[in-house]
Amino acid sequence: MIGPVDSNCAKTLCKTHRKVSAAASEGEVSIFFNLCMDRVHYVPERRAIYFVDSNHIKVADILERIFAGLQCELQIDQLYLDQLSIFKSLKRVIMTEIQARAVMVALRMEGMQITISK
Repeated sequence: MIGPVDSNCAKTLCKTHRKVSAAASEGEVSIFFNLCMDRVHYVPERRAIYFVDSNHIKVADILERIFAGLQCELQIDQLYLDQLSIFKSLKRVIMTEIQARAVMVALRMEGMQITISK
């Protein structure tokens, strides 16, 4: 098992980003490999936002606060890299367009980068 990431390393990782532009047809595994702890990806056609959670940036906690403010139920789906559900990959939240707008504004205010499939 991989141990915790040092906070200085995490800050450095957040400063370096690859250019990401995923097509709407992009698979969830491809989306996973282009995410990092301070980046989420939104696919309007699927009405889904994808993210990876870390000890340094708790996206799930941010989403819980947003959905509580909207008085909506939040369901976070854990996705896996393998068919046996051993290797966790990204997390997915399905939401309405109105919820997505509120989520994206709030995440940007928290310093998150958001990429959107075209």
